[in-house]
Amino acid sequence: MFGRYPESAGLAPLVQEPSEGGARTRQRQFSDGKAPFGAVLHGAVMREVGVALNINVSTVDIATVPINLPRYTDRKLAVRALACSQLVAADISYGFKPVETAAAFPSWEDAYSIGVRFNDETSGIFVGGKNYAEPHRRGEAHILYLSGVEHIDFSTPRHTIEILLRRSFLREIADDLEVPDVSYLGHSLFHVSNDPLLRQLALRIYPYFDEPETLEPLFADHLIWGLGIYVCAHYGDLAARRRLVGGLSTWQERLAKDIIETRLVGGLGLAEVAALCGLRTSQFAHAFKRSTGVAPYQWLLLRRLARARELFTNHHISLADIAMMCGFADQAHLTRMFSRHLGITPARYRLALQ
Repeated sequence: MFGRYPESAGLAPLVQEPSEGGARTRQRQFSDGKAPFGAVLHGAVMREVGVALNINVSTVDIATVPINLPRYTDRKLAVRALACSQLVAADISYGFKPVETAAAFPSWEDAYSIGVRFNDETSGIFVGGKNYAEPHRRGEAHILYLSGVEHIDFSTPRHTIEILLRRSFLREIADDLEVPDVSYLGHSLFHVSNDPLLRQLALRIYPYFDEPETLEPLFADHLIWGLGIYVCAHYGDLAARRRLVGGLSTWQERLAKDIIETRLVGGLGLAEVAALCGLRTSQFAHAFKRSTGVAPYQWLLLRRLARARELFTNHHISLADIAMMCGFADQAHLTRMFSRHLGITPARYRLALQ
């Protein structure tokens, strides 16, 4: 899955972080390209159905955002959703996929969408009574206040990843950092920026749309907290956060490691471990890395790999069973992570133990 990017992107691959299971995606292929009038298709409401057209609708509602499509065209709209812990993202492709797909999303009320484009395109975005219809370039990022969107017109092929930042999560960030709430993001309701960091984040998330079961909640939280703090600080009015100093106490470090050890299968969220250690989320993440030298999600992966090495000595247990017992999505996931970090496949490692 790593290094696989959309054909529409034309963007250089980035080195991916290790990850494990815990995410989910939902998508549905329209079997005949048609939908009943007003049908709800996994969160997308299709309206004004035509007859004998490749695109049978003029408007598609994605999480309450109306998307207008050209009536007479053979372009397909494909939408995928990714949800893991605090991370919610959408892969929206128009004109690049051979079939139409729709996906379910949670409510997008009072939320911002942080989007990154994988191709040059022109779309009309009507938000807050204003029409933004300028051409946009591949690699550009945008901050869009979804609650103010009246409708979006897709007039050319386009491919974006949209990452949801709920207003409630922005409040959680401010509370965690012990600063006032963020009152705005961007200089307008639709703010466009050529931001390489936002582009890199989109590329790190994209492979998990294909293999969502390999996305570990700790890693998803690592990504969304990093994105949230960065966007609030650079595009909002996030106040200077409190100074983060020192590592975990001896009991906090031992407790955190014990919790992670007991949750090798199934995973857990960053906020959950932080709360059990009596710390705020961002404070815990910094302190854990200062104490151990690695982020919490990396520690979880290292412990899963160590557990797998222990089980390799029992030749009565299959590699597929070991993968499940250690919290990996499947044997292929175990093989990929083991080879990446140890430079040898599990099968060869086990053979060397004989």
